[in-house]
Amino acid sequence: MSKSKAKLNDIARQMMSGVVQILVEGYIEEDIQSVLNPSVKIPGIWSGSGFFVKYQDLEGYIVTNAHVVRNAVKIEISSMLTSEERFEAELVGLVKQLEPDVALIKLSEKELQRFKKLAIQPIEYLELREGTNPSRGEMIKAIGYPLGMVEPNITGGEITNFISGSEFSSERFVTNAAINPGNSGGPSITEDGKVIGLNTAVIVDAENIGFITPASFIKIIIDNLILLSEPQFAGIGGKLQKNAENFNPFLNQSQAKGVIVSKVLANGFLEAANIQAKDVILSINQAEFDRHGIVIGKEGLYRHKNIFDVMKLVPIGEEVTINYLRNGKVHQSTARAMPNPEKGIISSPILNEREYLEVFGMVIQPLSFEIIQAIQEVDPFAQIEMLKILDQEKPVLVVTHIHQGTQADQMEWPLGELILKVNEREVHSLSELKKALKGPSGKAVLMECQSGTFGYFQLEEESEN
Repeated sequence: MSKSKAKLNDIARQMMSGVVQILVEGYIEEDIQSVLNPSVKIPGIWSGSGFFVKYQDLEGYIVTNAHVVRNAVKIEISSMLTSEERFEAELVGLVKQLEPDVALIKLSEKELQRFKKLAIQPIEYLELREGTNPSRGEMIKAIGYPLGMVEPNITGGEITNFISGSEFSSERFVTNAAINPGNSGGPSITEDGKVIGLNTAVIVDAENIGFITPASFIKIIIDNLILLSEPQFAGIGGKLQKNAENFNPFLNQSQAKGVIVSKVLANGFLEAANIQAKDVILSINQAEFDRHGIVIGKEGLYRHKNIFDVMKLVPIGEEVTINYLRNGKVHQSTARAMPNPEKGIISSPILNEREYLEVFGMVIQPLSFEIIQAIQEVDPFAQIEMLKILDQEKPVLVVTHIHQGTQADQMEWPLGELILKVNEREVHSLSELKKALKGPSGKAVLMECQSGTFGYFQLEEESEN
């Protein structure tokens, strides 16, 4: 065995004591019934991994995957330091959309003191590796509690590849170290004794391909959760497209370098930086981009880090310098990093946070990405109609469930109807819908949908029901 490998083994055994098993009681979020009718909640139990993180002088904080604790009702941890004792933990915050898949939980002061009292040695707080990124072939150890094991498991491997982020996803490292169900949320560590990232996922039916969320994202999320109470990432605030030599005469450029801005969103970063559509972004904070939006330079030879990856790692509120081409001339501008402006159609993955209204035998909810995905398995044609309005600025209400024997059922209203008006008034939210439905007893309600379907409902009958 090489000295390097032996050293990594010793470090992994030491850091293993800072890794915990996370046991969760909650709701199974993947159930389609729960998405289309939030009053239906399917209980379940599952487990994952996490680790005590070193952050300033805070104690008892644990990093894990968001998917481990999302929709949790009760969270407990256990550690090899305290035999089989369990300690109740509370959620500090998480990235609800799982991009990146990171959450932060903590032991209350009472539970932390109980943990310390029972522990056979002081808590091992693991330090995040920042700044330097791994290289292909760098050896790592993944630590966690796979398949419900009661003792931590260590698997070895190396960084084999990188996956760039996008407007909707975050960068990930690829490893051949075994990451199995239950390993999620545990750390991947390197020879320097630091956490390179968070064990996140494995591809089903693929051999030795696992994903790691980089430590740099974890640091930003912890900062956000401690300071802002919610995770936020800087966004471009617009739509981009690849450059090409064909554009040279039109853009007055000598060669296709940098990415073209095709759309600027109101109240977003590009607008704040005075960038216009058809400008070409050449660099952000001195990171230059080729025509595909990939970082140019030594790092670009070994991995495809792109413009979205660069932007997301800038802390919210920090000043960003952007160089761009307009009419053949290079300009420079600055603006504060900010999240992308929120659209009308959003993600709503937390079951307990989903708002809905039952009226005339229908379950009506604000349209979300989860609903669009669930509708696909019920009616693909209804999903197509929903996908047409993804870019809408205002929220949209959708019918997600019809109760049998009700007014809506008698009119044979289809699932997935997008509600536009109630009694000639536009409605975009459940509060607007409630206001529109208020009226004298016995008054009828005319409800109109985007597809042209309309319903004529009796309020008196509804109140009796």
